[in-house]
Amino acid sequence: MNIERFTDIKASVSEVWWLISTQEGMRQWFGSDIQIDMRVGGKYRLKNPEQTQVISGEILEIIFPTLMKLSWYEEDSDWVNPTQVTFRLEEKSDSVRVHVTHSGFETIGKRGWKNTYEEYQKGWTRHHLLENLKKRAED
Repeated sequence: MNIERFTDIKASVSEVWWLISTQEGMRQWFGSDIQIDMRVGGKYRLKNPEQTQVISGEILEIIFPTLMKLSWYEEDSDWVNPTQVTFRLEEKSDSVRVHVTHSGFETIGKRGWKNTYEEYQKGWTRHHLLENLKKRAED
């Protein structure tokens, strides 16, 4: 089961890529406390917007300047395995479409994973992450 979101941003691919692929850029829209080593195999760590959960993982794939995939794991939880978050940029004639896919909930290895999936469905909307990215890129 996947969570899929997208937004169209009136900015260049390089501007949006910088916001997605650098620690400084990600701190401007994703989480001001994120610490990330932006290379394949590099680790990252941040607190969720409510400051109640620490999320960590590693960069799984980078294809400059169109794709970044990372693992996503709730520390000190009952998760056994991480999920994956993929950011994919698609250049349009007058904008960049940013696709986000959050997948792998059925493999986290905990009972009630469907509830976790439902909470993340709500969270991607409630936390306005793509709206934050769009606003920052278009400012």
